[in-house]
Amino acid sequence: MLEIIIAILLIYALFASLVSGINEMIVQIFAMRGRILFEGIVMMLGELPKETGAGIKSWFRKAKHKLGFGVDQNAHLTKSLYEHPLIDTLSPPGGSRPSYISASTFSTALVQVLTSDGSFMTLSQKLDNRTTSLGKLLGPMLDEANGDLEKFKAKVESHFNAVMDRVGGWYKRRAQVVIFLIGLVLASVLNVDSIYIAQQLQRNPAQVETLVQAAERLSLKADEVERNLPSFRSNNLIDEDSDATGQRNSIDDDFLKEVQKINHKIDEFKHLGLPIGWNLSEKSDSLLLPHQDVRFFWLGWLLTALAGALGAPFWFDAISKLFAVRGTGKKPE
Repeated sequence: MLEIIIAILLIYALFASLVSGINEMIVQIFAMRGRILFEGIVMMLGELPKETGAGIKSWFRKAKHKLGFGVDQNAHLTKSLYEHPLIDTLSPPGGSRPSYISASTFSTALVQVLTSDGSFMTLSQKLDNRTTSLGKLLGPMLDEANGDLEKFKAKVESHFNAVMDRVGGWYKRRAQVVIFLIGLVLASVLNVDSIYIAQQLQRNPAQVETLVQAAERLSLKADEVERNLPSFRSNNLIDEDSDATGQRNSIDDDFLKEVQKINHKIDEFKHLGLPIGWNLSEKSDSLLLPHQDVRFFWLGWLLTALAGALGAPFWFDAISKLFAVRGTGKKPE
């Protein structure tokens, strides 16, 4: 029974790494980190469009905004901020927005955009109207600064960091939803039915042994496996390819690396001869695999998608612990 569980967890680990790689490609293609960061700053400065109405159109509009699209409609100050050289030079090639802005860069750019001379007096005059969203946000910080521009900037930076923590939480929650949907689509396209797989493995000890041996090899090379997995940084708002200045490595290079990793995982699926896919035989009236239950295949897809959302590191860690219980493999730290 333990061997069957290990075999299933290996399938989940490979599937999750494939899902994560596809998600990372989508994140890079649509520059999602930069979009969500922009949305967070738009929200902070009180320029986020108010959601009105109901129905399908309203739902799609809200979904589009949650993915960072269409939030710049009235974001005049945020756009000016992004045009400031301190922020504009952080943008990667291709016209997409920067995926990381430091708090000090933000506060300096904001003061310079709001004032022509960068003085505290000019800033006070600019924020004299406390009824606006910007006045309500920055006015109290201005009062507490007591004429000290550096103190004001420090308060802006503190608030910016707090907002970014919140935005990072948004991003992770949205990323999990997207990863689950990718997993569900992939499970249905490839017919990766968890229930059917478990049933077939019970009937095929030789297949189980092959998968366990593969899992054991991977468990003994855990560090190397971790390096070769598709990137899991897609769950984080801050791009790990950003250095202290917010510059990013070439998007094209990252994209090609993800494609190579995904192709590698697809090859692994093929070589392991897993009980997945569709019955394309002309003699069969059904596309489902032999003995696959027509009533529950959708539930098997759902379970597979949920497994994919947990991420490959989770499953490889579980495999290592099971091998420790079994008495072989690398001991978990």
